[in-house]
Amino acid sequence: MKQHYDRIAQKMLLDLEDSKTADHKAEQGRNNEQILRNFLVKYLARRYTVSTGKVIASNGQLSSQIDLIVHDRLNTPQISVDEAFALVPIESAFAVISVKTFLDKTQLRDAMGGIESVRKLPRKAGIIQTPLQEIVEIPEDHVLRPRAFVFAFQSSWKTAESADKAFSDLLNEEFEDEVRPNAVCILDQCFIHRTPFTTDTQVFAEYPLMHFFMFLSRSLDTFPKWQVDLNSYFEAYEPGDSIPLGSSPGPNFGGWSD
Repeated sequence: MKQHYDRIAQKMLLDLEDSKTADHKAEQGRNNEQILRNFLVKYLARRYTVSTGKVIASNGQLSSQIDLIVHDRLNTPQISVDEAFALVPIESAFAVISVKTFLDKTQLRDAMGGIESVRKLPRKAGIIQTPLQEIVEIPEDHVLRPRAFVFAFQSSWKTAESADKAFSDLLNEEFEDEVRPNAVCILDQCFIHRTPFTTDTQVFAEYPLMHFFMFLSRSLDTFPKWQVDLNSYFEAYEPGDSIPLGSSPGPNFGGWSD
């Protein structure tokens, strides 16, 4: 299994080199986002959609633009702007990923700022529909913030320990606990996981893509999947209209960590 993911990582790095022939940095950045998106679409469970866009709260508050959003399409539609850009309700966003071609401390700070814009959004439109068709509102503290990742192909740091120190410094200096990223993956170097509710980190210097995918998959599998009260999103635009809810309730999980 390790060798399988190592071969995939090497192929992604080769694709990165090919993307460097793009005429503009913006185009190169989009190409690199697509490399990671293709990997996720191929290997994640099919219930998940991977989009580029912004995350939105029911009060209309928006995040910064997010490179990749992993979200639910079984129970909740995305609020599409066009084919290349989506608005995703915060309650149905399970993970957000900031993608960087080359990571240094300035780029890491920028990525963490974009993640902060998502994880600070209010989460007040989570619901569950009972077998008796009753709608039950889910308390905000039971609707978890999306898991948050910084994914880079390469970095300025010579060692995994140096990358970990830069991440730890930013965690301690600039970001409150509830908006901190959960992990950083540098494809050719390491995977760094933050322990929930702390700034403690664990570094995996081998097979970073495998560790990234395992952590993301576990996070998605255990994430509580509520439905979204779409009326709360649309009532400001279409007063009095009733938006039908899905008939299948989300699973009831317990004991999660944010």
